Amino acid sequence: MRRARRRGVEVDITPLIDMMFMLIIFFMLTTAFVQGTLNVDLPIGSPPPLSEKNPIVLTVESDSSLLWSGERIARGDLPKAVAGAVDKSQDILVAGDKSARYGDVAELLELLRTLGVTDVTLAFEEEQPQ
Repeated sequence: MRRARRRGVEVDITPLIDMMFMLIIFFMLTTAFVQGTLNVDLPIGSPPPLSEKNPIVLTVESDSSLLWSGERIARGDLPKAVAGAVDKSQDILVAGDKSARYGDVAELLELLRTLGVTDVTLAFEEEQPQ
């Protein structure tokens, strides 16, 4: 008598692979958004309107370090970066952390003035209507 051979069960893992690729794409995109944020506690006020161009954001952190469009910059390298922004007629938005020393922000504004920047805007966190 002949015995019938048993066939093994085949599992299609294509949907599993598709789901794994979707998760990988999701996590890659969310980490890209998280890395782009700055942890700066802005003072509350009503910000003035900006021009249509994307302004350069110059950030003064609470430890007095400077960020130029999200990248750390030394004070010695600031004149070259500012000259490039002035040549391109870009607005400069100064975002000073609420806990940063007032003197650091004032010195930065004075440095920008001596470098030929005539129009500087200060960043504020918008007031919440009550």
